[in-house]
Amino acid sequence: MNIVFLTTLNPDDINNWSGTTSHLLRALSKKNNVKVIGQNILSQTTYYFRNSFLKKNYFEYYAPVFGKLCTEQTVGSDLIFFGDLYLVPFLEVKIPIVHLSDVTYHSFKDYLEQKKNKEQTERIEALEKQLLNKYSSIIYSSEWTKQNTINYYGINSKKIYVVEFGANIPNPIEYNIDIQTDICNLLFIGRNWMKKGGDKVLCAYRKLKSEGFPCTLTIIGSVPPEAQKEDDQDLTIFPFLDKSRPEHLNKLCRILKESHFLVLPTEFDAFGIVFCEASTYGVPSIAADVGGVSQAVLEGKNGFLLHPTATAKEYAEKIKSIFRDRQGYIKLRESSRKEYETRLNWDIWGEKVNKILVDTVTKYKKKNILEAD
Repeated sequence: MNIVFLTTLNPDDINNWSGTTSHLLRALSKKNNVKVIGQNILSQTTYYFRNSFLKKNYFEYYAPVFGKLCTEQTVGSDLIFFGDLYLVPFLEVKIPIVHLSDVTYHSFKDYLEQKKNKEQTERIEALEKQLLNKYSSIIYSSEWTKQNTINYYGINSKKIYVVEFGANIPNPIEYNIDIQTDICNLLFIGRNWMKKGGDKVLCAYRKLKSEGFPCTLTIIGSVPPEAQKEDDQDLTIFPFLDKSRPEHLNKLCRILKESHFLVLPTEFDAFGIVFCEASTYGVPSIAADVGGVSQAVLEGKNGFLLHPTATAKEYAEKIKSIFRDRQGYIKLRESSRKEYETRLNWDIWGEKVNKILVDTVTKYKKKNILEAD
């Protein structure tokens, strides 16, 4: 099929959306002719455009100009994919538009660091509902977001699909299932130390150490506020690893290969690509049961979910109970890797999404024929 991939993000930048845009574009391109548009249209006006998004005269100023530019570039295409909230309002096309996301604004707004005022929120949600009704099909990464969309916006459930994202790292040639278990290597990955529950992980690690439980902790993406006070050879901190740099990506993969648990007591996650990446190496996750995390982490298969209010002590106890049963732990690593192979990779995502896209185009054409008659 000929697909227009509409986005304001740079799909070549592996750090955009944790690399998700790049990987899903790559997956789509394996069996389709994909043309990326959006950036070229907004390249000179992005700042003003985004800051005008909430103004009442938004459509009056931009619809005629950007709608025409976007629409012209869709000629000859079968569908538009990844419909961007900033661009789709301007489109008046005679091909289906398929939306992909991991979250709605409504379900995410309470976790935003910069909250909108009531008027802005109402305007965004009204626009979001309009767009959700406009899309021919909607693809989410979790049942949680799907149900939120149905319950809050009243969108027809028949046009909403759930397909899990994949891991944004290469499928390893070597990974250790039957790993050494004399020392438990814990891993935390997250840019926002507090919101991702980093303090809780550090407390759990300290508790385990104080009880004589042999363990290490590697922190990636954050620096704990008290890091300079730490004098612990078993604590390793990488403030940032850039996946676009081979040496950084290799470092991340080596750490995953040697890890026993990914621990993430996050306050919120719409899905969690990092859980897919842990499963790639057979690493089970212990995480908070919030948002769409339960879609990525299946209880007892590639990890365990704790209540959002679970304490550091509860995380420590969970780690000990799993790790001390070596046979059970190795089986958990086996099933974690299986979740990656059967669900959490981009090849599987591509197969499922391609079927949805073909079905969407077919239904759209049939509907137009019926309406013409």
